[in-house]
Amino acid sequence: MRRLIGLFLLVIASHIHAQTDTTLPGNEVEITGDRKGVISGKGIQKSEILTETEFKKAACCTLSESFETTNTLEVSNADGVSGIRQIEMLGLAGKYVHMSQLNMPAVRGLSILTGLNHIPGPMVSAVHLSKGTGSVTEGFEGLTGGINYALKQEPTEPRLFLNAYLNNQWRGEVNLITKQRINHRTFSHSYIHYGGQWKTMDFGSDGFTDMPLSNRIFLGNQISRYNDKNEWVLGFTYVNNERRGGDLHHFMHKQPVNNVFHFNMKEKKTDVWGKFGVFLNKEATRSIGQILHLKHEQTHSLLNKLRNRHYEGEQFSLFYSAIYATPNKKPISTRSGVSVMIDNVNETLSDSGALLFNPARKEQNFGSFSEWVFKSGESSIVLGIRSDYNNLFGWLITPRIHAKWEIDEKGKMMHFQSGRGVRTPWVLAENLPLFISNRIIDVKDYSDGGAYGQRREDAINTGVSLTLPFRMFGYPAKFITDAFHTRFLHLIGTDRDQRPDLILIGKIDQSRYNAIQTDLHLQPHRRIEMRMSYRFIENLLWLGGSMRQQPLLSKHRFVGIISLKNRKKWFMDAIVQWNSPKRLPETSSLPEKNQMPTWSPAYSIVNLQIRKDIGKKWEWYVGGENLLNVVQRNPVLSAENPNQPWFDAAYAWGPLNGIFAYTGFRLKIK
Repeated sequence: MRRLIGLFLLVIASHIHAQTDTTLPGNEVEITGDRKGVISGKGIQKSEILTETEFKKAACCTLSESFETTNTLEVSNADGVSGIRQIEMLGLAGKYVHMSQLNMPAVRGLSILTGLNHIPGPMVSAVHLSKGTGSVTEGFEGLTGGINYALKQEPTEPRLFLNAYLNNQWRGEVNLITKQRINHRTFSHSYIHYGGQWKTMDFGSDGFTDMPLSNRIFLGNQISRYNDKNEWVLGFTYVNNERRGGDLHHFMHKQPVNNVFHFNMKEKKTDVWGKFGVFLNKEATRSIGQILHLKHEQTHSLLNKLRNRHYEGEQFSLFYSAIYATPNKKPISTRSGVSVMIDNVNETLSDSGALLFNPARKEQNFGSFSEWVFKSGESSIVLGIRSDYNNLFGWLITPRIHAKWEIDEKGKMMHFQSGRGVRTPWVLAENLPLFISNRIIDVKDYSDGGAYGQRREDAINTGVSLTLPFRMFGYPAKFITDAFHTRFLHLIGTDRDQRPDLILIGKIDQSRYNAIQTDLHLQPHRRIEMRMSYRFIENLLWLGGSMRQQPLLSKHRFVGIISLKNRKKWFMDAIVQWNSPKRLPETSSLPEKNQMPTWSPAYSIVNLQIRKDIGKKWEWYVGGENLLNVVQRNPVLSAENPNQPWFDAAYAWGPLNGIFAYTGFRLKIK
């Protein structure tokens, strides 16, 4: 802790970049009115913006559970024990998404699977979603897209915000944000969150907890200053999260039962950052900005008590970036800068008392980048390139291009992007749910040096998008369609189809990734909004000796939303999701009674919520989720005998906790 305090003092002495928008130059978006979610094509890179209004439609609870209203991300259970929620974009796992807070790398490394679980949704002001590789100013990672979020920190935020939530399955949370005005240009925002699951459930009747018992504490503070010549932000967050699951017998006795399966994960994470931007002219079009972000994270996991399988990890990361930007009102403008990223990582994975893996590394990356923006009439092009030197992998050149063509003055437009993305695989941390099993873990070419003995993952992502606005019943409507192709030059993946008692981690020889999505936004009446979205994924990998669909991923997915409101400030939101069958990992070599089906059934999820504004301060809401009571009965393979070598908790394809109701309130004091 003293080391972290010292690092915080270092941040205060640093000058930090003040920009908060993740979009490419020229893509500034102003959100007005009721701040509803929008898909913006105003800039050179199309982005989807989820605002506070969108988060209210999915009242609970963490950021990982706040994407029910979009088809851009698919969120699902990682397994039938841990309660970890994993995301996918364009058919690729969340590890390929660049997840950041105010342009700072926020969710990566040890927290790549659980990081979005650490962020309370009600404390987030907005989330920017972008598909494909982003700006080179953000780094060389992010092969398939980006998620950038910001905590509520604007001077216009209320002096006090209080939110409480409780459902009938004994899950609840409380969120508190307070704002203090230090002077007319400086503001302080403090954040306190507590959430937990306080009772075990077993809707699948397999003897295992469907959702683990959990306790989560989130604390933070941000101090922001705004003036005509410079802006700066200093802040920190601290997260302490614990979850416990497994055999119900372990939780039915006052003393722990040692001869049954159970799971335990404890996480602690501290982030400290500072941002400072200086405007070099009166118009604030020429600026210098800097960012310094420090993170310390620890994870302790008992993955399988029966096998005494443990995982421990510690990560210390430093990120620094400096950017110089020239005016964007001229035909040509630029952004250039340098960045430093350092990861100091120690991990251990043990099984049956024996040490399996003990990778430790200090990875240092030093980069420089430059981006040129060309504007000519209705067309805009951004050319970006960065050069990085990594102490483990050597030199890397990352080119990227984004283009926009405004077809007419009515808003018809086309976007195109293509670029390279590279990432270091975190072989152990990103596969933890698969280790909640008795499977043998085999990492191909593993060595103590480098990064798990693996090369970096390398891919080229290319996409095109078409936006067609029109009017229906006198109100604006919009049709959007986009298509993306990802070509991996080097892919590290997991193969559970070779044998049901083996996890093979290493290079995947062949792969094919294509994604198509169409969205239709309608407003048939001024108090009625409708959105429909269809997404198709082709995700084929060389698994088990043949090309197969990636397991536990729906090939087709539909999301429909209807929102109603009246003059008396009653709001109703209905969300329908339909998911096509998902392929399950191969089990045909097992005894027939232990085999899983080859494919899951298709299923639908229906959520409904009603909200009421009471005066100017109070808001009350009540709702229900999974109203069709869809429940997967067998998310754990060999749950009846967890001593079998093929015991595996990672066969979750659908909802585990059935229908539930919730209620809560929000209080805002200006």
